[in-house]
Amino acid sequence: MEFGDRLFWGIMVFIGINLFWLGMLEEYLPMWVGAIVGIIAVLAIIRFVPRPRTEESNGGE
Repeated sequence: MEFGDRLFWGIMVFIGINLFWLGMLEEYLPMWVGAIVGIIAVLAIIRFVPRPRTEESNGGE
């Protein structure tokens, strides 16, 4: 995935985590904890999702 793809999916995961948190977990933990979890997920997606491999040329062929 290119950087833009990883950023897009990171933002989508952030929104999904926060909506889940708002619907299910806000009674037990405040919303700012969900935001921190979402930010950690975005950074993990950007950092650990594999980058595309570039093909190296074989001696000018």
